[in-house]
Amino acid sequence: MRGNIISFRFDDAELEALQAFQTSEDKSPNQTAARLLRGILAGIIEQSTVSYTSVNIQELVKQEVAASLTEVRSQLEELRGKSKAR
Repeated sequence: MRGNIISFRFDDAELEALQAFQTSEDKSPNQTAARLLRGILAGIIEQSTVSYTSVNIQELVKQEVAASLTEVRSQLEELRGKSKAR
């Protein structure tokens, strides 16, 4: 599959927000952006197979952030439980 390059500019606040989503696997903000957009597009594609709906990107991002926070909180609680057991 041939890849295409897409480029756009972020102001400092947007870049900082993007970096907040960076994982240890992301070697650059570009990889973070690509990972996030692929995840969002995967959700859009799944929805569009059922029916066409307009997509509220901000709502999708909020949902993804909430899901990530829930996962992180769960992991923190698990670590706290392990540290208390010691």
